Amino acid sequence: MLDLTFQQVLGRGIAAIVVLTVLGFALAIVGRLLGDKGVAYDGKIAPNPMVHIDIFGLVAAIAGRIGWVKPVAIDPKASSAGRLAPVLVAVGAAVLVLVVSRLVLLLLPLVASYWPSSSAGFVDWTIREIPQVAAWSIALNIIPLPPFLGGYALQAIAPAAYAWVLKRQLWVSIAALLLIIFFQHNLSQTPFETLAKALMTGAV
Repeated sequence: MLDLTFQQVLGRGIAAIVVLTVLGFALAIVGRLLGDKGVAYDGKIAPNPMVHIDIFGLVAAIAGRIGWVKPVAIDPKASSAGRLAPVLVAVGAAVLVLVVSRLVLLLLPLVASYWPSSSAGFVDWTIREIPQVAAWSIALNIIPLPPFLGGYALQAIAPAAYAWVLKRQLWVSIAALLLIIFFQHNLSQTPFETLAKALMTGAV
């Protein structure tokens, strides 16, 4: 089970909130850039964690650095990219999350120089967790089921199947959370670690 200290839970929780908020916001932004106005009507174009974070995805990110967000409805018919829109939105959002997670590392020298020494170590650790949570989350999100990013590929290929699974995404979230909690120590033996390490290349 979990063997995290309170500070680790708090720090990873903060890192997860940052990553998942950026991910949900990025999905909405890319969808809007491709012409889908529905994301604005749904209130998704807002950097508000409450709008984007799936509670099961947040707990999973704290437990195993792997999280996901509430799906953003993408209408291919309303997008300039047509049927490929969901896939492009997912890829664009993933790239944006990884870029932002690297940019956050630029704050480390400022923390070392100006942050109060009493909490500088905690802040430094939390910032370093952000690219790890981002990489591991994107790695798991290749699974082609909602609420993961890979679900958008299913939407492009088999819209009816996507709609069917989307109605049952709660159970997918619960199952994923339980698997991550019970097998967190075995994640390093899965292909997800290889992908996560590749995505973290160059991260401090």
